[in-house]
Amino acid sequence: MARIASRALFVVALVGLAVFYYYFLGAGPTPSEKVEDLPWWRPMGWALRLEQAPLAPLQEIAAAVEQARHEGRWEPRGLIPLALFTLPPILLGALGFRLFRSALARVLLLATAVTLCAFAYYGWLSVETWQDYSWRWPITLFLTAVYLAVFALAPALVEDLRGRPAAVRALGLLAFAAPIYFMSTEITGTNPRMDFNLDPWPVITLYGFLLFGLVLGVVHLAAGAGVLARRRLAGSAGLVLGVAVAALLAAALRGVPFERTTALRLAVLVLPAAALVAWAGRAGERGAPPSAFLLAGVLMLGTVKAGQSQGEYFQAQARDAIAPAVIAALERYRADQEVYPLELSELVPAYLPGVPRPRVGWFEGAGEDFTYTDLGDSFLLEFSSVLWVQCAYSPAYEEETEEEGEQPGPATRDEAATPAAGAGGEQPERLGAAWSCERKPPRLW
Repeated sequence: MARIASRALFVVALVGLAVFYYYFLGAGPTPSEKVEDLPWWRPMGWALRLEQAPLAPLQEIAAAVEQARHEGRWEPRGLIPLALFTLPPILLGALGFRLFRSALARVLLLATAVTLCAFAYYGWLSVETWQDYSWRWPITLFLTAVYLAVFALAPALVEDLRGRPAAVRALGLLAFAAPIYFMSTEITGTNPRMDFNLDPWPVITLYGFLLFGLVLGVVHLAAGAGVLARRRLAGSAGLVLGVAVAALLAAALRGVPFERTTALRLAVLVLPAAALVAWAGRAGERGAPPSAFLLAGVLMLGTVKAGQSQGEYFQAQARDAIAPAVIAALERYRADQEVYPLELSELVPAYLPGVPRPRVGWFEGAGEDFTYTDLGDSFLLEFSSVLWVQCAYSPAYEEETEEEGEQPGPATRDEAATPAAGAGGEQPERLGAAWSCERKPPRLW
């Protein structure tokens, strides 16, 4: 009974801290908003608005950090409010880990603690981000923190599922894999006409999956291999062997999460894997077995990479298979009419049976269309892809060398077909047709 009461008291304290952080650290009203008109669910931004003597030094630090950011400097005093307000959720999270043994409960505890630590940063030191995204930002922070917690505690979750019925295991795997896959393929971040596609939703994919997911997947996989190797030998020799195997495998897999290798990125992979081997290597030691680490790593890497690959496929198809049909129809229209159409609908039915749509994901949305801009002697064809990628195509452009009393301009189709000498016999400069995006979204890590 005492344990139940202590857990209930802890949950009340954690929820109370979360509510306090939301209203106290959340972005307050902008100068154009009236404080009394804010709805109840809006954060008040009391941390930077209240004119209280104890807060004045912290508010001065926040102002100095903002000024330093605009000047491209780092202000070390920003660590002071960050440390003060990350300490309570860290301590509560540690206490919660002692009170709750369930892997799922610990995932929620870790996600909440990480979110409140993020509130401490964005509430004091980067309030513009929260104001830009309004209600979207705390939800995005929490969902990203949830996936961080799931990935960090994946071996414990895998081990917990092993003792469940087959139907529960299947539902657990589906609940893990489906959101990762579909969020990696359905969210663009650049198309405001599509539901849940405006910033900042790709933060979950970029950080939660392509950074935390892939990094921790490599760590768990390397740690599992290291623990298996450690059990081959007894004593210190086994420990050395296990740590070496984990470090080498983590280093070998560095290209999975990172495109460029640095000492810091190697350390992010190698050190946690080695530490897990040292902590969880002995047979019979409390904690997840090596098979749980291996299975967790495989599931994480496989799921995240599947979603990433599918998103890359959609972009490549839209850019190299679907858009070329529209571009060819535009050029045929120009050849016949001597001008480009004002709208893509003018291509139907003479040049296209219908205007195709780029495949941003499996589910078609109302705004999932090509954006076409007629520029007179040229045009712009765009579509929204995943991870904030906006692909734009522009046709070949020919610029005449400037002659006296004559300004250069876009070349007509007839002029492009017959090169003409400019002033002094110089040939006009020709810019080839180009896409603003590659076949795949860029790797940012």
